[in-house]
Amino acid sequence: MSALVLIAFALWALFMRFLPEIVQFLKIRQFSTTLPGPTIGELIEVSKKGGILNWLQEQRKKHGSTFRIWFGKDLMVFFTNPEDIKHILSNNTLLTKSRNYEIVESWLGKGLLTNSGESWHRRRKLLTPGFHFKILSEFKEPMEENCKILVSQLLAKADGQPFDIYPYITLFALDAICETAMGIKKNAQLQANSEYVQAVQDICRILHKQSFSFWQRFNILFKFSGAGKARDAALKVLHDETNRVIKLRREMLKNSQISTFSDVDKTDDIGSKRRLAFLDMLLISQIEGGDLTDREIREEVDTFMFEGHDTTSSAIAFAIYLLSQHADVQQKAYEEAVELEGREKESMHYLEAVIKETLRIYPSVPFFSRKITEDTQIGNITVPKGASISSLVYLVHRDESNFKDPEKFDPERFLTAEKDLHPYAFVAFSAGPRNCIGQKFAMLELKCSLSYLLRNFEFLPVENFKPNPLAELVMKSGNGIQIRMKPR
Repeated sequence: MSALVLIAFALWALFMRFLPEIVQFLKIRQFSTTLPGPTIGELIEVSKKGGILNWLQEQRKKHGSTFRIWFGKDLMVFFTNPEDIKHILSNNTLLTKSRNYEIVESWLGKGLLTNSGESWHRRRKLLTPGFHFKILSEFKEPMEENCKILVSQLLAKADGQPFDIYPYITLFALDAICETAMGIKKNAQLQANSEYVQAVQDICRILHKQSFSFWQRFNILFKFSGAGKARDAALKVLHDETNRVIKLRREMLKNSQISTFSDVDKTDDIGSKRRLAFLDMLLISQIEGGDLTDREIREEVDTFMFEGHDTTSSAIAFAIYLLSQHADVQQKAYEEAVELEGREKESMHYLEAVIKETLRIYPSVPFFSRKITEDTQIGNITVPKGASISSLVYLVHRDESNFKDPEKFDPERFLTAEKDLHPYAFVAFSAGPRNCIGQKFAMLELKCSLSYLLRNFEFLPVENFKPNPLAELVMKSGNGIQIRMKPR
């Protein structure tokens, strides 16, 4: 009898322990019935087939600008109206990322992308000066050096025959980010089979598959699976390398007698100004008393490596595809690139419009998601605590009420500065307090690489080819980026 009492008491204690979560889930469940959306079965079916972005577009047409989707036990409410997006992205209380981002924490830890709360505020404030354009402009030289390597690698392909340019672009972007973020030359373009390069490619592929798998979202099951073991192997390579470079760069700063930012402005023994990597800025901040541990430094460098590598690869590749399809646009961009050669740090109005229009059609990050930590009013909907919300950028950019003929590639729309365009109708770099801290860096790299390539090659279309955009961690094309090229 006493055993039954103990069991009953244990069950009661367990029930009381989880009662708040149960009540919260029931409240979310009730709320979900007030919104339209597909069944879980429909989501499972489309996940198997692929084409999630087209499916989401169908859901918007079917259900309207706001709809909900259940991801297992997690409710996500999607918003596609610019006014709702404004309320979400400009809200200082909606700063906590949704559970989707927890998948990348194994790699990025609590870096700027995944962090929240006071820790995020402190880290953002500390890192913002490192993205001042005066500092970023020092990165132009290593970007151009890697552009030269890219051109030399592509010369063999400039014979008018179709090929997939994406692998070349992603290795270029990896080289550029390694040199600017960590201060080391990886030579990924010349050593595509290196262990580090392979680990970066492996982790991106594994984490993407995990994000769309129901059972892999359970970490206990995933950790002991083949994919989980492959992830851990890739993480060991990535973290070991970042830790090694942190140690080397710290010794470099010590040997160079750099302990404050004022020391950076001094010249070295041969009269050249020292150029710092992003990692160096973090280490100097730590030396000057900044509240950064070695682990936190690694998290920020890994975050910059991920965001600065994959997002720019996507944007460059899609821009090349669109330029190959529109000879008139390409000619205008080429003429500007020739006129402003060496002056890419300045405004390049037409090329910048090309980049923005590329990001409108193929945003590198197709959605931004947040976790609701307290009941929140968005438009005429009160989203309950515990649910998640998503700004569905891919569809915001395709709203006919904001962009006439939205499927058409037309950079001119960003030159005419449409007066009626809602300020949150184009949010490729997010907006508000959690906007992309590296957007100026990204624009500089995009301008440098595209103008360099335009001056050396003419991009030509491949008949019947059209990219298959996939909503991975970063938007990519499932069938590559097929183009033809010839030297100028």
